[in-house]
Amino acid sequence: MGDQHMTEKSSDFSDNASALFDDSLRQKTKKSLCWTVTKALSDQVFSLAIFILLARLLTKEEIGIFAMVYVFSEIGRIIATGGLVQLIARAKKIDNLQINTIFWTNMGIAFAYVALIWICAPLLADLLNQPGLVWPLQILSLALPINALGASHFALRLREFGHKTVAMRSILAGIIGGSAAVVAALSGWGIWSLVLQRCVAETVSTVLAWASYRWVPGLKFDWVQAKRNFAFSSNLTIAQLIFLMLVRIQDLLIGASLGAAAVGVYRVAWRSTEMFANAAIQPFSQVGLQTYSRLQDNPAAMQKAYKAMLGICSALSFPALVGFGVIAPDLVPLVFGSKWQASGNLAQIFAFMAIPYTLNFFASPVLSAVGNTHRQRTLAIIQLVSTLVLTLLALPYGLTAVAIAYVVRSYLTLPLQMHFLKEASGIGAKASFDAIKAPFFVSTIMGLLLWTGLQLFSAGQPLSWKGLLITIAGAALFYTAGLLMISATYRRLVSDFLPLKELSPHA
Repeated sequence: MGDQHMTEKSSDFSDNASALFDDSLRQKTKKSLCWTVTKALSDQVFSLAIFILLARLLTKEEIGIFAMVYVFSEIGRIIATGGLVQLIARAKKIDNLQINTIFWTNMGIAFAYVALIWICAPLLADLLNQPGLVWPLQILSLALPINALGASHFALRLREFGHKTVAMRSILAGIIGGSAAVVAALSGWGIWSLVLQRCVAETVSTVLAWASYRWVPGLKFDWVQAKRNFAFSSNLTIAQLIFLMLVRIQDLLIGASLGAAAVGVYRVAWRSTEMFANAAIQPFSQVGLQTYSRLQDNPAAMQKAYKAMLGICSALSFPALVGFGVIAPDLVPLVFGSKWQASGNLAQIFAFMAIPYTLNFFASPVLSAVGNTHRQRTLAIIQLVSTLVLTLLALPYGLTAVAIAYVVRSYLTLPLQMHFLKEASGIGAKASFDAIKAPFFVSTIMGLLLWTGLQLFSAGQPLSWKGLLITIAGAALFYTAGLLMISATYRRLVSDFLPLKELSPHA
């Protein structure tokens, strides 16, 4: 069944080498973006609700320990599936033997990593001075083979721009997994409610992945093909691992130095910032890989697609991060509880990463699409080393210094990232700047006015829910009006969706 299905599909997977960012691909990209945005917004809304409940129900120590456990779980997921499934997205033509080889490689690596974790968990717990880490780490590792079981199906569905079914899969997995976690936390399961959430979500996601793409793997395996796969995926896998450690190495260092509770405070701060950013950024990054892969032989068309998606993304991500940064000290403790006041202050620092955070999500899929994974690896290594050094220097001065160190690192390495992007694809820094300049300018003005207004009218008192909602609505209206006023590009974009004469494409 699997061989026949893949044979029938193989002709559809062939792409014209002279592909353009034409109407057909543009429409596929728009539809995929719509569904990916729907997925991201649903994920973020529901994930935020679950995270809020769990943050209120669990202790700082429990969230901190799970944050450290999560690092090792994600390392296993990336090693088992991260680099290999990218092959499915960028290949001009793919056949059943290649997919079988990728599938069984994923499964083999996943089981090998589980065995390694069960052996090494006590050693890792001693190294991090966290004895409560052992059992959660060992049990959570069992989710890795479940994830690997559906990774190829997920990639195949995305290759066909099947973002609608992928969105539904993600939403259902999040709802079921999150609900299980809340029930467990209310029942006093503590950190095990977080472990249960991940395992249940992965199981539901894999079942739905198999249901959405009807392909059954065969037993064929090609060692020569596997060797070629590793040659491509090794650099990408290393890059993904290092990018993971960019934001997670600090969790481990904080845990070993300042304790699990400090990790909990830091993780809530980052997670709350990340939620606002990812809802606006990740949909474009995910769809971007599929689009850029089809344009890898046409640099001009790739640059056009890159600028179009970066422009829309930055119009959403910049005001979200800037606005959140201004109100974070009031919003985070109001939402998550007074015990997380310190997290609100840290989140305000993270919001200054709007530019490098957004551009980082766009450079990676372009480099993957054109096959320049060695540049990703080099960039990731430099970013990790600089993060490690700056974090170690900042740790004696507390969590605020660690957060500032991470923001500083993101700006220090941004020029190198732009250089690699230009070398690999011809997309220069000017193209990126042209795409983001209007949202950046209006967001900055909005942020300054918002901060000034809060200083003048809040009288040093925390804002209430009513005050926050009025503040957010006012900032959003100002930003939208300002962006449309200074940018014809965004007026044309709005006119594509709203038939308003004053916003016609010729305005």
